[in-house]
Amino acid sequence: MAGRLTNIIESFAAFTAMLGRSLERLVQRLRTDGWMSARVCLKCTMANARVRFANRFGTADRVECPYCGWQGHDFLTIDCGSFTVPTAECPHCRGHERHRMLHLYLERRHSGLSSEKGYALHFAPERQVRDMIIRNADLRILSTDYAFDAISRFPRPGIQADMQQLPFTDDSMDWMFCLHVLEHVPDDRRGIAELHRVLRPGGTAFIMVPLMMGWEKTVEFDAPDPNQFDHVRGYSPNDFDERLAPFNYDKVMPLSFLSEDEIQRFRIPHDSQVIYRCTK
Repeated sequence: MAGRLTNIIESFAAFTAMLGRSLERLVQRLRTDGWMSARVCLKCTMANARVRFANRFGTADRVECPYCGWQGHDFLTIDCGSFTVPTAECPHCRGHERHRMLHLYLERRHSGLSSEKGYALHFAPERQVRDMIIRNADLRILSTDYAFDAISRFPRPGIQADMQQLPFTDDSMDWMFCLHVLEHVPDDRRGIAELHRVLRPGGTAFIMVPLMMGWEKTVEFDAPDPNQFDHVRGYSPNDFDERLAPFNYDKVMPLSFLSEDEIQRFRIPHDSQVIYRCTK
């Protein structure tokens, strides 16, 4: 009884602290971005408060993160500034839908990554992706990003570079991982051409982008949008494929390697999460 009471008190204290931080963010968003953005912040805060309570005190584990193994009632909602993405972020490892999908796909359908030698180029490196690559000790991993801070957190070698002009020779990379990067590149077609140039024939590039479901066509923004993580465009699922014209590619959808029950358990949307497996 005493232990349960202590658990409740600790949970209440943590909830109170979280509420205080959330109120600070809400006021800041109201001041800097206006009422609509503050409303999104409030919506996200309330949704995550419910999920955290259910994760702490619920009994049934409905979801699972295949990357870190966490199980619970549900994933957290992501605040994107002008909209939210519900049930997307793992509370333990902070992995998102794209990380869970790529993890499962590589584990089930791409065993070659774990045994082959060569060079792997990882753009805007994320821990959830890097941990998959380093399982193969024979791969030499190169991290790259236009911002030094993005690569300094990872073991060397790391190369600060612009995707639109990569400092690598032709046909030099065996594997490439480019997840949610192209929407930040001013000239993404030039960036894609560079990816094609440095990938060796027979190599594989895994590309994923955030797809704006319901958008008829891709929209180029006048400037990086702070309400969408400084994206410079929003990709429509209707025309993004056209930009990959230099490559041969397979469009990997969740249902091609996951069951309906697994899609629900891992919370991977049917249509908005797509792995483009590109070859040359």
